[in-house]
Amino acid sequence: MTPIGRYEFGIDAYLTDFRGKATLPMIGGFMLQAATKHAEERGFGYSAMTSQQRVWVLSRIAIEVFEYPNNDTVMVLKTWVASVNRLFTERHFSFEDEQGREIGFAKSLWASIDLVTRKPTNVLELEGLSDYITEKENPIEGMTKIPALKDDYEIATDFVVKYSDVDINKHLNSMKYIEHFVDVFDIDMFREKEIRRIEINYISEGRYGTKLDILKRTEKDSIFVLEMKDGDTSVCSTRVTWK
Repeated sequence: MTPIGRYEFGIDAYLTDFRGKATLPMIGGFMLQAATKHAEERGFGYSAMTSQQRVWVLSRIAIEVFEYPNNDTVMVLKTWVASVNRLFTERHFSFEDEQGREIGFAKSLWASIDLVTRKPTNVLELEGLSDYITEKENPIEGMTKIPALKDDYEIATDFVVKYSDVDINKHLNSMKYIEHFVDVFDIDMFREKEIRRIEINYISEGRYGTKLDILKRTEKDSIFVLEMKDGDTSVCSTRVTWK
């Protein structure tokens, strides 16, 4: 089994926005599918993990899209294991169009937690995972620190976590965070610009039935910091860069 996985995804009309381009949450969904298939095919996917009473959880992610694919095209995702240590494994992605032209990259950090205690487990104990570490170029900046919003912010919106938001663990789905974050911005921004980069730090679990506030602060022109909070508890933070 090769260390780098290659997966194709068709951009259908229902996956595009009003411009006829793939949305950032949809691209994020493709990433999760590619990561799931890559891990499952190589023996450290969902079924192998749950047999050991473990599960993967996404901790941090940075996505850069240079060009959003159009409707009726095919997007190719390549993914590989970039590093492994006791607490995390880093997984990288590249995005290509049908002609093999690179249109984006991503970096992600994953932890392994115990299904019962919900506490981190030793990633190095996963036999064979380190064998797939691959040194492949990924030119984007790594995952950076996102400041907590303690002042100079506005409450942009709020929502209650409902059925369509949750995953198999009844917690807010990883890509639903992105959906709620991008919905903070007015549609006119999408007419004039595109989101070039998004960084997300997953801090705690958004639980079914809870009300979450999204705080917003303009860091500088075209760069925004958002934070999702459950009362005083920070659930997730993000930095969004437009271009």
